Amino acid sequence: MKKLLFTLLLTPLFLTAQTEETTALKVEVKKQENTATEEITVKTTDTTKVVLVEKINNVEKAIEKQETKVVTESCISGNCKNGTGSMQYQTGIYEGTWQNGLRNGQGKYTWTNGDVYQGTWLNDNRHGYGEYVWHDGSKYKGNYSVGVRSGYGIYYYTNGNIYEGTWQNNLKHGIANLYFKESANIGGKYINNEYVSGTGINKENYQYSPVSSL
Repeated sequence: MKKLLFTLLLTPLFLTAQTEETTALKVEVKKQENTATEEITVKTTDTTKVVLVEKINNVEKAIEKQETKVVTESCISGNCKNGTGSMQYQTGIYEGTWQNGLRNGQGKYTWTNGDVYQGTWLNDNRHGYGEYVWHDGSKYKGNYSVGVRSGYGIYYYTNGNIYEGTWQNNLKHGIANLYFKESANIGGKYINNEYVSGTGINKENYQYSPVSSL
């Protein structure tokens, strides 16, 4: 009698645990299905899938890091007032030209996490042409305006895809081409980082993508 009572008491706990285990298994299978779908989507070239590719890749570390105030007032080397010198910041090191104590002209900033910007500066801001490389290997080559991507520029994704077109306030905006390994979507339109469906021409076996090296 005691064994029967003990069994009856344990049965709901067993069923609950079994249900939770089944639910967890379903969630894990769903995650795997979603992952597989994303991997397949990246390799697809039609217009509908281009939108999905862009949304997946928008998880990119697309916002360049900003520099914070100088830890020390003294230069590591050179002339950090008017000339060429290196300055230690809280987040990294700047090496390049200075004017009136501000970064002006050509310079390189290396962050402690491995990000690197090399290009033109104006009054302490990235301004003009520059190249920004993230520590994960993605990179941007193009124009800046007062610290943000603006105008023409090329963005290289870590999966090999390439965006070539115009930018506004750090976002893909305007007419652009999106290159895959062997195909491309030519003349697509982007508004505030979103691809506009129905635009662009898909080309198979397209070999004329921009060179990926800096």
